Amino acid sequence: MEKISYLDNQGRLYIPEEIRKFLQFKALVLKAFENKIIIESIEDDPIKALGKLGREKLKGKSIERLKKEAREELEKYALKKVRRF
Repeated sequence: MEKISYLDNQGRLYIPEEIRKFLQFKALVLKAFENKIIIESIEDDPIKALGKLGREKLKGKSIERLKKEAREELEKYALKKVRRF
């Protein structure tokens, strides 16, 4: 879906209704690169967002692999704390 939109005098961007209804978002992140703006929706419910993140991170990984990754992360964290003292 593609629409042309304009900024108003106060710099606000109007997102057409059909795009808002199609995407069903309320919170957004805007990223600017050279002459482009990327708009990404953010999950309104933090619990749902964590659930999605968890599913993506866990997908296709065995319990042993997850344990190993957790151990490595803990070791990195511990080393950072020890180096501070």
